[in-house]
Amino acid sequence: MPQAPCREQVSLMLAFAARRIEEDWNTAEAAGHGVNLTPEERVSHLSIPWTRLQAEGNVRFVYDVRYLQRYAPSATIADLDRKCRVLEEGTPRTVQILVQEWAEHPHFLPQWRLEPVSSVPLLERIVALRAGS
Repeated sequence: MPQAPCREQVSLMLAFAARRIEEDWNTAEAAGHGVNLTPEERVSHLSIPWTRLQAEGNVRFVYDVRYLQRYAPSATIADLDRKCRVLEEGTPRTVQILVQEWAEHPHFLPQWRLEPVSSVPLLERIVALRAGS
């Protein structure tokens, strides 16, 4: 079993993750045209679709529409809220797993990187998980 990171490393990972989450929040908010809105306006604004994906005459392929709906600013912000909750309540190991999302960021430290889970390709692992459920 891999060793959990020490308290100092967890503090560094939390600070790193908080900065990345803030960057992601700002990006999602700008993409959703939510810049300079009051909190009340922001709530009502994010309940409105950010793009007209279902408009008549839309020429996007269905998988493009699904992707854009999944990664719409409001969905991204909801995901960021979940990440904050994990960081607030998580164990050192959970924090380490969460920061892997930003492993390619220049400020990600090498000692935070997890060892590969498996040599089996990800698609095969997903198929196995689906078969087991």
